[in-house]
Amino acid sequence: MSSVGTKPLALCVVGAVVMLLAGCNSETVKTSDAKENNHYKVQLAHAKNIEAKPARIPVEKQSNDVTLLDRAAWVAQKQQGKMYRFGGESPKTGFDCSGLTQFAFGQGAGVSLPRTAAEQYSASVRVSKDQAAKGDLVFFNTSGKRISHVGIYLGDNKFVHAPRTGKAITTDTLTGYWARKLIGFGRIPGACKPAYS
Repeated sequence: MSSVGTKPLALCVVGAVVMLLAGCNSETVKTSDAKENNHYKVQLAHAKNIEAKPARIPVEKQSNDVTLLDRAAWVAQKQQGKMYRFGGESPKTGFDCSGLTQFAFGQGAGVSLPRTAAEQYSASVRVSKDQAAKGDLVFFNTSGKRISHVGIYLGDNKFVHAPRTGKAITTDTLTGYWARKLIGFGRIPGACKPAYS
């Protein structure tokens, strides 16, 4: 039987439940008994003939916890420089816009996305531009269809995408042409969790 207290485990479980119920959001949930020094007391009673004394183990603050959305964005960014290919969905052959997002979410977040931009739009939960976060999908009308293009938002008004035939996967800003063609942002519910390594 372990002599380590159950308080840290209980806090982790409560935090996970709160995140699942609240969905993705960039705020950190703080407990009422959180202290500035962020230490937990641990009883060390493993050695013989030694009285168990509390030890203080520092816990690093993680203000920028990595999420599955972050990982999906990173996977997409690693594909930059590869050429656009209509119907492409592999780093070996190239990507089209929805092939890139499908691959990035599959590899980075372990989440299956539908194949087309329109289907991905239908599968996402709408978020406003003010609430959009790294890893959210960003949708455009570039060909007269309601949803004809998709990318992955990186924050700071930037997104990564596979633009069109003859162009490589790149990062662009939501200004000019892309701002005029913007339909909105969507969050994939299954990717809305912390990433545990």
